[in-house]
Amino acid sequence: MLTDGDPRLLRVADPVVKDDPDLPLHIDLVAACLMEVRAWLGFGRAIAAPQLGIPRRLIVMDLGAGPVAFVNPEITWRSADMHLVWDDCFSIPRHLSHVERHRSISLRYHDRHFNECVWPRLPEDMAELLQHEIDHLDGILMTQRAAGPGAIAPISERQRLPAPQRTARRITLDGIIRSRGRIESVFLNAPQFDCETLSAALGCHVLLKVETVNPVRSFKGRGASFFVRELAAARPNLTLVAASAGNWGQALSYCCRAEGMPLIVYAAIGASQLKVERMRALGARVRLHGEDFDAAKAEARRFVTSAAADRNGEHLFVEDGLETRITEGHGTIAMEMIEDASRPGTHLDAVVVPLGNGALLNGVARWMKATSPATRSIGVCAHGAPSMRDSWLRGRHSTPILYQSVETIADGIAIRTPISEAVEDMFEVVDDVVQVSDEHIRGAMRLVLRHAGLVLEPSGAVGIAAILAHPAAFRALRIGCILSGGNMTVEEALRVARAQEL
Repeated sequence: MLTDGDPRLLRVADPVVKDDPDLPLHIDLVAACLMEVRAWLGFGRAIAAPQLGIPRRLIVMDLGAGPVAFVNPEITWRSADMHLVWDDCFSIPRHLSHVERHRSISLRYHDRHFNECVWPRLPEDMAELLQHEIDHLDGILMTQRAAGPGAIAPISERQRLPAPQRTARRITLDGIIRSRGRIESVFLNAPQFDCETLSAALGCHVLLKVETVNPVRSFKGRGASFFVRELAAARPNLTLVAASAGNWGQALSYCCRAEGMPLIVYAAIGASQLKVERMRALGARVRLHGEDFDAAKAEARRFVTSAAADRNGEHLFVEDGLETRITEGHGTIAMEMIEDASRPGTHLDAVVVPLGNGALLNGVARWMKATSPATRSIGVCAHGAPSMRDSWLRGRHSTPILYQSVETIADGIAIRTPISEAVEDMFEVVDDVVQVSDEHIRGAMRLVLRHAGLVLEPSGAVGIAAILAHPAAFRALRIGCILSGGNMTVEEALRVARAQEL
């Protein structure tokens, strides 16, 4: 590690050329140094190659999910809004510097395979970090940017002086990593493949992540397995209570049966009969209440409160979207997608993810932003159930927008009462939320059946529906699409195949 006084730190680094045979070695070397220095000092999120005496325009960042390479990074936009931060640096180990930075930037760079990537409008903490590292590529040290009297302080003041604002997140990378070792194997490593004929029909390159080939026919088994296994070990005499439109209840039923944990599921009176029957067959006590999912959820909460007042055993209401371990379990989908997209030419420009209560989208987006920050995480809502999208668009720390009713064939994402914590989780990791009509959902179900031979329920097809509804936004891009559920009766599937109304 070069430190202040070494003239090599003031040299402008050379661009990395395509097919540079030394690039993989340099990335691995810089990543290994970052991990070693972090272990020694207890902090550090990124490092630039010139700090190691490698005069190349290369930065490696590791937020806790593995190293990410930024090759030839270029700032393409800077916010007019500036702020002062106290900066620290491995190469200036004895001092802190008060520097002025843009609150946000946009970045163009290449990854380790020289795929061109664009990361727009970085959040404040990432913008501060990358501006610091790009300064190293330009031969500029933080002390040269010191602003005002007393702008350079001894490192001993580090704990006293305000640090750059870094967002505290409920959903942790460590939790996602840990969940992978706890989730029952039958829910992991779901098939994923490029569907060439579907891609041709949609005008973009589509990687399908098929989360319907498991005992509960949906992605929900991941988060349920992680949560139930940990809870059963800690509180073996507990009865779980949940509300579900069907898929979450089936996943909990399967996992609770495996752990010998009693389960009560509340569902709407009009819930899918297939899903209700499957929950009961898997051992859950199912109680039907209310006209929709949110009414069933309110009744489930009331029951738990009543049971506690009556001292009628120990009951716990578990809410999908609120419990972090569930969301972290769902984040393993992104781990698998990124591993598949780690080869040359397979970079994902975006992932499109169904958005109901936020558990799937937030888990996937959290991992994506740490491992492939230029990959856009896009949530998909139904036009007739826009509460999560509208609440997110309202802005941080705002009261969620509630609707009196919802109207969509996609019952799995038909949310009228958002979970405020789940909305907050979306900020800085979710790039966009789009809406789709029931007509587009039906069209997507038929397309997937025709081109991939897969039967999807409406909410499981909304990612493809997003591409159908917004073709210009996805044209010629490489899109990861999570097919999240396939719980339909034979009759329903046949009606889709015949292009009739669901």
